[in-house]
Amino acid sequence: MLDVSKNAVGFNLKQLRTTKGLTLDQLASQSELTRGYISLVERGLKTPSVNALLRLAAALDVNVTYLFDPNPTPAPRYTLFRQNEQNAPIQEDGFDLIALAASRTRKMMEPFVIRPPLKSAPRASHAGEEFLFVISGKMAIKFEDEEIILAKGDCLYFAGETPHWVRSIGKTKADVLLIVSATSPQKP
Repeated sequence: MLDVSKNAVGFNLKQLRTTKGLTLDQLASQSELTRGYISLVERGLKTPSVNALLRLAAALDVNVTYLFDPNPTPAPRYTLFRQNEQNAPIQEDGFDLIALAASRTRKMMEPFVIRPPLKSAPRASHAGEEFLFVISGKMAIKFEDEEIILAKGDCLYFAGETPHWVRSIGKTKADVLLIVSATSPQKP
């Protein structure tokens, strides 16, 4: 089973960065993240957001799931995720994040289940497109000058480059299927 702890992600990130011969400053420049932030992630002191994972993977020219498991077994023609086999979600800034197809390499979509925080999460924007489908609860997504409320069964598709903030509405966090697309298949 996949270890998605922040320590595993940080360890895998550092291994990949050093294997590629990149300094923290070079990776920070390429990913548009700060050197300090990346250092905290590598040391397991900070869990990267979805946005940060996408930026780091793009800068390192790998699939996001490589950061979770750099040595996946060759994937069959499908990847199966069973609810009862999941690890604890990664938690960052009030978000819960579960990678759904982490063992699949060379894919054009990155599927997750997210549980947005009850207060607004940090602003996100990234390359590609984004699809949200509310499984349970209610959530709000705010663009620069507009806020959209989504309830169970609602979905929203938009350009990931559009700056956006999300939050759950109510007393419990919403469960939301998040699919982020890449512009082309990422390398394993």
